[in-house]
Amino acid sequence: MKRYVIIGGGPAGINAASAIRARDPEGQILVLDRDQDPPYYRTELDTYIGGSTSDADLPLHPQSYYPDQRITIRLRTVVTKLLPNERSVEVEGGERVSYESLLLAPGSLPLIVPWPGGQVSGVITIRTWDDARRVVRHVTENDRTVLVVGGGVLGLILAEGIRQRGRPVALLEREPRLWAPVLDEVASDLIRARLVEAGIRPFLREEVAEVFGEGGRVVGVRTTKGQRIETALVVVAIGVRPDIEFLRGSGIRTDRGIFIDHEFRTNVQGVFAAGDAVQAYDPLTGQFRVVTNWNNAAEQGKLVGAFMAGGGEPYRGVILANTESFCGTRVTVLGLTGPASDGALVLVGLDQAKGIYRKLMLRQDKLVGALLVGNTSGEGMMRKWILEGKPTSSTELKSKFLTGLVIEEK
Repeated sequence: MKRYVIIGGGPAGINAASAIRARDPEGQILVLDRDQDPPYYRTELDTYIGGSTSDADLPLHPQSYYPDQRITIRLRTVVTKLLPNERSVEVEGGERVSYESLLLAPGSLPLIVPWPGGQVSGVITIRTWDDARRVVRHVTENDRTVLVVGGGVLGLILAEGIRQRGRPVALLEREPRLWAPVLDEVASDLIRARLVEAGIRPFLREEVAEVFGEGGRVVGVRTTKGQRIETALVVVAIGVRPDIEFLRGSGIRTDRGIFIDHEFRTNVQGVFAAGDAVQAYDPLTGQFRVVTNWNNAAEQGKLVGAFMAGGGEPYRGVILANTESFCGTRVTVLGLTGPASDGALVLVGLDQAKGIYRKLMLRQDKLVGALLVGNTSGEGMMRKWILEGKPTSSTELKSKFLTGLVIEEK
């Protein structure tokens, strides 16, 4: 009977556990997770804060799922060390847990900034369900402005969720665009307009310079432009980093994340990796990159579980693929969306009145990227074309995906 140990109860870890069980009905499966709650949809924490997702809606599976599948989950368990020579991991408290096949799916941790005065209560990050509960308690008990720092995906959806509770929200982003460098100026301006319509005040090219506190709690901040914003809650959403510190000294090859091959294997025998903490091959750039995305992690989890149980199909690689909704405007990002390079042709379609913007990138007669705002139809076909490297032309792309829009070639 094979013993599988999985570090991390996120989408990669839980999908891997289910995939293992589907192929190996007898193996022992143990999931070690630092969270206090059974696995849940982190992608819905913003709607939980906003009030449209309930406690009952958040768990990934009913409580009976894990015992029915004979998957054991140990919560509040932080792995501190990997000992590959012993085929074991060490957890807080010194206990060692042995494995035959190990999956590293620890996910990521929020970045923080050591602002002057920032060591006060009310300056928080949101990573867990319990973090979201704290925000809900705050906004239901306090009607002061909430400051969100960071204009990427997480900052945008958290700002919207808090605003849905009827509280004033200000958002600071140090870059000249929202969700930089993924969105260009046109896309950023469209999203910024939706934020303003929703009652969110976005400030670009502006950061926190200093935090003010009274009685150990935050009462306001001063920005780099000299603006003072009175607030009782600062939500920091400036990005994440792979949770890989515990691998130091283990021999696992890492850079920004954990390097994997096309079968999700690390450089250490019997150790696999998947999800937000991995650095996987990107066929569009020819480089290894970290992509922190729920759907990507879930897909990798299903695939790596099959490999761990003795099957599986080679992984084609990771591309940026994300779909979000900001204040009612749907945005999809696929592949390369930055400035044109290496002879790429950029096709842009715009309907300013309807708030629709579509940018497609064509390189060597293949679609390599798409940025869709307001109308994301065709995203599934575009993703398939990008992954498969399907030959196409600017004429075909215009007729299929840019009809009814004012088109420009760059």
